[in-house]
Amino acid sequence: MEGVTLASLHSAKGLEWDAVFVVGLSDGTLPTTYARTAEALEEERRLLYVGVTRARQWLWLSYSQARSPGGRVRRPCRFLPQFERGGGDRGGVAGLSRKADRRRTQVVSCRVCGATLLAGADRKLGRCPTCPSDLDEDLLARLSAWRVRVAAAQKVPAYVVFTDATLTALAERQPTRPDELLAIAGIGPRKLGLYGDAVIALVGGATVDDLAPEKSSAT
Repeated sequence: MEGVTLASLHSAKGLEWDAVFVVGLSDGTLPTTYARTAEALEEERRLLYVGVTRARQWLWLSYSQARSPGGRVRRPCRFLPQFERGGGDRGGVAGLSRKADRRRTQVVSCRVCGATLLAGADRKLGRCPTCPSDLDEDLLARLSAWRVRVAAAQKVPAYVVFTDATLTALAERQPTRPDELLAIAGIGPRKLGLYGDAVIALVGGATVDDLAPEKSSAT
């Protein structure tokens, strides 16, 4: 499917595209002028994290140096020091492009019917939304409870640990080895190192209370 999706950072949570343009990255927009406390600024930083992790292959970040020619100069987003180093000689727009090597686009097929999967959530599940699910509801409940505990310990939103789609994929595919975890979209070497042992233990029947604290949170 080809097309363009316009989305806010909030509505983009859990979604993915091959190419993503994050625009308007100037102070006052991101972070918003209403973010005046440390907690509010941290939430704005998390929103930026959502935006820059939506791209499978290409990511462009930009801001306008002024609302109109000769207008008041805008400051770039304070969370992106790359903009400050980029200088102001590129026609009012500073940009950063990236080719995400670790998230190269690859064909993912439904493990049930073999159809090519396009949507990010379907790719994480490894099946079409209309194909039969072999979801282990008890495992999903334990994974969800574990995610809540880890997110609280790390003081991050739950989706930063794993998205709902990734949890569902874990409860369906029930990986028992590191390589099986890495085969699930949304789990890379970093998350494997942080959460792999805990997830494998939960798949093996452990409860959240069985896990040692260090296995339920990152250090």
